[in-house]
Amino acid sequence: MDRQQPNGLIGVPASASEGGRYMYGHGFAVMFLACIVGEEENPRRREKLIQVLEKAAKYTRDAQTNRGGWGYLSAKDGSNFDEGSVTITQMQGLRAARNAGVIVPNEAIKAGVDYLRQSTNDQGGVQYSLAFGGGGRGDGRPALTAAAICCGFSAGEYQGDLVKKWLKFCQNHLNTPGDGRRMGHDEYTHYYYAQVVYVLGDDRYKKLFPDAKSDELLTWSKYRKSFFDECKRAQSSDGSWSADSWTARMVGPIYVTACYLTIMQLDKAALPIYQR
Repeated sequence: MDRQQPNGLIGVPASASEGGRYMYGHGFAVMFLACIVGEEENPRRREKLIQVLEKAAKYTRDAQTNRGGWGYLSAKDGSNFDEGSVTITQMQGLRAARNAGVIVPNEAIKAGVDYLRQSTNDQGGVQYSLAFGGGGRGDGRPALTAAAICCGFSAGEYQGDLVKKWLKFCQNHLNTPGDGRRMGHDEYTHYYYAQVVYVLGDDRYKKLFPDAKSDELLTWSKYRKSFFDECKRAQSSDGSWSADSWTARMVGPIYVTACYLTIMQLDKAALPIYQR
C-alpha cells in the first residue's frame, strides 16, 4: 500500500526495474490486495485497503488504451501501445477488485474482452498485440490464449463461440504436464491454463462440445494428476521449481515456484478470483 502513487498507480515508475513496465506490477498488486481485503480484521487497515483499491482501479481504467487493451505503461505514457499479457493482468485485477466490492464500470471489462476478441486470429489464437494487426493476421500465442480464456470466464463468457475457439486452439498447441515437451513460458502458461481446466471441472467441457470423443475430453481430474506427478518429479531439493526453466533463469525461481504453488492450491478455492 505504501508504494501507491498519488495518481493511483501501485509501484515505483522511477525505479530501474519497474520504469519500462510498471503496469505489470500494478495489475498483480491490484489482484493481490483485492483478494486479501476480505480477510483483514483491523477496521482501520481494511478501510485503507479499500481506499487504495478504489484509487488503483480508477488508475487501471484511465490507463486503458482506445482499443480497449493495456500496455507496459499507461496509455498516456506508452503512446497508446497495448498488448495481450498486460491486458490480461489488468482484467483479472479489475475482476478481483469488483469481487471485493469496488465499483468497476462494465465498459472497461467489455472493452477488454473486445480487445481479446479482435486479437484472435483465424485459428483461434490470441496475438501478441492488436496494434500489430488483428482480424486473422499474426501468430496466435498459446499462453496468451489460455490467459484470455480466464478473462472470458471472469467476464461471464462460459459458453460462447469465442471461448470454444480459444479452448480448441489451446488443446492443439499446449503441452501436457509431464509429456517431455517444454515451452518458453511453461509456468506462465499453466498458471492460466490450470485455472481454465479447474473451472471446467470434469463435466463442463463435454457440455461445451457434446460430440467430443472420450480421449478429447479436457477434465480437471486428468490434468491435475499429470500436473501433480510432474511437480513431484521436477521439484528441486530446496523446494523450488527452477531446473530446466527459461522463466526461472530470466525472472527467478520465486516466480516459478509461486505459479506452481497457486496451481496446486486451486482445489482449496480459497480466493474468489480462482473459484469455479
